[in-house]
Amino acid sequence: MDVFKDEALSGAHLYNRPGISALINAAVEQRFDMVVAEDLSRISRDQADTANFFKKMAFLDISIRTASEGIINELHIGLKSTMNALYLKDLADKTRRGMIASVLKGSVPGGRTYGYELVRAYDHQGEPIRGRRRIKDDEAAVVKQIYSEYASGKPIKTICDDLNRLAIPAPKGGKWVPSTLVGTAARKTGLLRQTLYKGVVTFNRMAYRKHPETGKRLSVVRPENEWLNVPVPELTIIEEALFDSVQEMIEQRSSRRKELILLNKARTEEERAAHRAKLNRESRARQASRPGARHYLFSGRLFCGRHGKKIVRIGSRAYSCEYKHCFNRNIRFETIMPVILKGLSKLTSAEIVSWLNSPEVRSLRRQHESDISRLEAMIEEERHTLRNILSTLGTAKQGPELQALLDDRERQIRRHKLDIEKHESNLKKIQGPASVDRILSKYFDLLDTLAKQPGQLAHHRKLRPFVDRIEINGRWDDNSEQWDRVAAVRFNYSKLLDL
Repeated sequence: MDVFKDEALSGAHLYNRPGISALINAAVEQRFDMVVAEDLSRISRDQADTANFFKKMAFLDISIRTASEGIINELHIGLKSTMNALYLKDLADKTRRGMIASVLKGSVPGGRTYGYELVRAYDHQGEPIRGRRRIKDDEAAVVKQIYSEYASGKPIKTICDDLNRLAIPAPKGGKWVPSTLVGTAARKTGLLRQTLYKGVVTFNRMAYRKHPETGKRLSVVRPENEWLNVPVPELTIIEEALFDSVQEMIEQRSSRRKELILLNKARTEEERAAHRAKLNRESRARQASRPGARHYLFSGRLFCGRHGKKIVRIGSRAYSCEYKHCFNRNIRFETIMPVILKGLSKLTSAEIVSWLNSPEVRSLRRQHESDISRLEAMIEEERHTLRNILSTLGTAKQGPELQALLDDRERQIRRHKLDIEKHESNLKKIQGPASVDRILSKYFDLLDTLAKQPGQLAHHRKLRPFVDRIEINGRWDDNSEQWDRVAAVRFNYSKLLDL
């Protein structure tokens, strides 16, 4: 008799469980003729895994018996597996509801946050009170230094270098790096985005799903309207005005963030929700796909000028149009790259100025100006309503309902002011830069670097945002007896202005 066990491991998936893997290997070797378990859920709580395990054992002529159901058959697999899966889902929902209730009572979820230390406390029954924090003075001083230096315009890398020179340990004990401070924009991570420093706990930001093949838990960002923000003023380290100022500076310094704001302002709420769902699907698809793909600046953006079809990769560094006898059949990377570089070098300042004066951009400017006027009128309306309420009340005590109403009005004004600043920033961007020549100079510096090392992916990634489409045309040269190809490039002028 062999005993297989996976102590303290989740039964939600068969992967990453050495005990069940050893059992399957032993079954293949015909070391036993029956599998005995306390319950079917001990094998797995996943419906697909349980059914697959049952099929393998049936193929090997090995029966399965549990203490609660006896000999397992197809009926048990269908009903009991469904019940086990529903149990896991119900348990996850109850756990999440319990955590939300705990946060609303003032607990801080998650592990240790830089600037705070855990508080060991017990209730009247001797049970530990979880989620309590208090400010750790020495680390809080470092947090204040980081925020004040960033607000003064100091570069992120310089802040990290100074902290490392002073031998101040980073949150995880190593060296300070830029990602420690700014994290990622989509997930709102990093010390400079941590809302706890201004006395607000942000919860329910992430959703977690298990990969269907590996069983690994993957995180997905929830929509912001599902996030839970709970004030904890006793944990405030950074004043709200300074915190909000830093958030605005982070947005201004990030060209990618500016692009996303511009796109979001042009979408309706339904389109934004659909876009977020699309990004989540694409993120999960990337996580599920194999790594190692090579992306050049023209990948997915190369088209045949004769047929209008994409020129796709057909092998290692070889590309082709799908039509037979086309001059864009079976082109080597070494052949197409000089053609593309020549097409990229044709960008002129006149093209950028022409784009800035195009009807579409002028219409976009008018839209931003209209939105700014509309938001300013909304702010004045909100302030007028607040003045009337406060004037009517006088010195009377404000109840919780009224206080909630006043807080909501104040939040609306803050939100409108932030939207105005975003519109002004985007409007300034499409008013036209002070010097188009400066932008062209930076662009051609990047192009020269790529020309010297055309195979380096890092150089391709820097130029890729500026290209929307490359069309390859050609004519037969009788003298050289070969095709003379020309690349027509459609540039993304909005991205070029970020240089």
